[in-house]
Amino acid sequence: MMELTKILVPIALSPSCAWAAQYSAQLASRFGSKLLFLHVGNCLRETVEAFLAQAVKDTSYEITICQGDPADAIVQLASETSPSLIVMPTHSHGRFRRFLLGSVTAKVLHDVEYPVLTGVHHETAPLSTGSNIRQILCAVDTDGGFVPVIKGALAFARLFDATLTVVHAIPAADETSDNRGESEMRKFLFRLAEERLAQLKREAEVDVTISLVGGAVYTVIREAALRTGAEVVVIGRGRTQRELGRLRTQAYSIIRHSPCPVLSI
Repeated sequence: MMELTKILVPIALSPSCAWAAQYSAQLASRFGSKLLFLHVGNCLRETVEAFLAQAVKDTSYEITICQGDPADAIVQLASETSPSLIVMPTHSHGRFRRFLLGSVTAKVLHDVEYPVLTGVHHETAPLSTGSNIRQILCAVDTDGGFVPVIKGALAFARLFDATLTVVHAIPAADETSDNRGESEMRKFLFRLAEERLAQLKREAEVDVTISLVGGAVYTVIREAALRTGAEVVVIGRGRTQRELGRLRTQAYSIIRHSPCPVLSI
């Protein structure tokens, strides 16, 4: 059973970081989690506290402020505190934007061994800060990362008593084409995927229905999230470059295009 005992939230003083603070505070309040905020920069503690006072209400927390490289600081504090979850935005404003959209997110996703929940901030449609998650979408691949991802998604769904939908994208299968050759290739690819996923489910000892959909990975996942009304998308990621699978190499596209937060396990 997954437990959210400790949540780490790296923040800059931006609207998307306010979302991350609010979202994590909702989770902490619901599950009794210890809430840790990290700010890397020159801001005074009073400034950070004033920012959090507007975003976090009636929830206790701790603040760490330090100097240096934001990514290194996040990874270091994560290794020291062993959080159950790291919550961070992937879109911000001003100078800090390039950090959270690019190198910082990349390093955190690559280097930490803890689940990371990222949320893309849309100015025209801000993400909900509510923690009442009822629909979860899990995107799986057919490599060795299947087991931790599906089991993590199942545990996360049980934590919220949510409905879990599982999808596998087959990028080489164009479902819109009526060309005979492409149709036969599509059937072949789907059959291979079905056989491989059946084997992986047996190895993982899980009984879940997996929908196979042809198309670009991020498009398939986005459309499935919209169709199911998912509040969170769960995907896998590798710990080293050699372990990166096809789905994991597209993590950024999935996160950028997702209509809801993405939990990378």
